[in-house]
Amino acid sequence: MLKGIDRIQEFLDAAYVRSHSEETVKSYRNCLKKFEKFTQEKFDCSLEEIVLKLKAEKYDVYEVLRDFVVFQDKIGFMPRTIDLAVNAAKGYLRHCGIKIYTEDFKHVVRLPKKVKSYEIPLTKEILIRLLRNVSPKLQTVILVAVSSGMRIGELVQITIKDIDFDSTPTKIRIRAETTKTLTTRDCFITAEATKALKDYLQRYHEWIEGGTNPHIANKPIFGRTSISKRKLQEDKILKHSKVLASKSLLQKTLEKAIETIPDLSTKNENGKHAIHFHAFRKFFRTTVGNVCGRDFAEAVIGHRFYLDTYYQIDEDQKKELYQKAEPYLTISDFAKIEKDVKTLSVEFLELKKEHEELKQYMRLNSIPGPEHFLKN
Repeated sequence: MLKGIDRIQEFLDAAYVRSHSEETVKSYRNCLKKFEKFTQEKFDCSLEEIVLKLKAEKYDVYEVLRDFVVFQDKIGFMPRTIDLAVNAAKGYLRHCGIKIYTEDFKHVVRLPKKVKSYEIPLTKEILIRLLRNVSPKLQTVILVAVSSGMRIGELVQITIKDIDFDSTPTKIRIRAETTKTLTTRDCFITAEATKALKDYLQRYHEWIEGGTNPHIANKPIFGRTSISKRKLQEDKILKHSKVLASKSLLQKTLEKAIETIPDLSTKNENGKHAIHFHAFRKFFRTTVGNVCGRDFAEAVIGHRFYLDTYYQIDEDQKKELYQKAEPYLTISDFAKIEKDVKTLSVEFLELKKEHEELKQYMRLNSIPGPEHFLKN
């Protein structure tokens, strides 16, 4: 018979197999610690002991889970946190062979309603100011995030082999193993983000445009080169630890940058900063959705329900739709803006010239203009 600690690890291993997410495993482990703290305070039992008593029907599993909800609510945990912890506890108990029926669970265990708080939307003005106050690396990361809609976990795992600079717009292949849905997809970035990315690669990775660049072939371009002095034994653990460390570093770097500027360190109703990596993703989703429609926006950012629709669109159509949205995703590329203004000025002068020529032709041929018909 497995000991409690072995059964917990078995449960966490099973969770990893389903999600291939080290963060999910970490979250489940923390939730089980909360559950064990509750069982010790309420029943003076470890997880292993509560399982045995539930199997012996000394306690009712639904009442235990209901009391676990109340225990967390009194501490002051948010509804989403409580929901996650209860689901982890429920999953673990089921893993241990305790039957929990969904309808019975819903009837007995009442979870607190999730409160949807107002979030301050990002604007180009906010993003421009932010870009002026962060490091070159973070500038590049933000521009890529804003123009692609990628999750931070996907961003920190991009390698040079995933980027196609020959494509217009630049295309990035997001590998299945790096995504939340475990589904490969392609996304694009703006010309503005492309310029920043090339500069970043040359500065930080000695990247040579047009070269093979074998020295960074498999290296995450936004990753962290070291996570600690302690050597980790398993390659899998090392890989996922680097991902978590890279995400943490970017998040902390962003938080540190905005905390020094009062206007940027504003917080939402839930007490969290208005500027964060998921907010960049929301900016992309809203902007592209307004220009190209919700389905395309949802598919590009990798929401599972819309991915089938995305893959029914051919490559040229995807590019055409993205280029339609690109001007609205461009944050501070004044060279592009000036080029567009120049193009519009030339077109205006050409139209003005054609208009004068038409008026002259009409006068020479005694053709009445629109004003003649309006009078009559």
